Amino acid sequence: MMPRLLLSIACVMLAGVAVLPWLRDPMATDLAVRTETSTEQAQPDFNLPAPLDANPDVIRRPIFVASRRPPEAEAIAGAPGETLLLERYPVIGVVVAGDRRLVLIRKAAGDTVSRLEQGAQLDGWTLTEVSRTRLVLEKDGARKEVILRNNGGSAD
Repeated sequence: MMPRLLLSIACVMLAGVAVLPWLRDPMATDLAVRTETSTEQAQPDFNLPAPLDANPDVIRRPIFVASRRPPEAEAIAGAPGETLLLERYPVIGVVVAGDRRLVLIRKAAGDTVSRLEQGAQLDGWTLTEVSRTRLVLEKDGARKEVILRNNGGSAD
């Protein structure tokens, strides 16, 4: 009976030693550690984020896009030698055949060619005039005119 009692007491003591770290106040030990290190030098806290101004590249990238890359429409704007409609859509061609007048544009890099007929809307602008030499867009009394160059593709 005696060995069983001694063994039980030893088990209770070992369990107490194992549980003892969980019973301590974590803030009290954290403050003790901080006061010891604060006298030497301030340690950086990696749990606090840096201010957003410190990382401008992070701010410029879109949050809700899986690749975190800017839209393709920005990437194609301004290619050398291209005529742009509204400073972002490359003009591929103009079709003037009888009463039918339309403009062929590319809305995004790698996108297929889109057709805009005279009178169609694009980003709130109305395509009011389509000719072989120019395109006219109007919006709220404002007017934009795009002069077209002949790159050798027309019958002229």
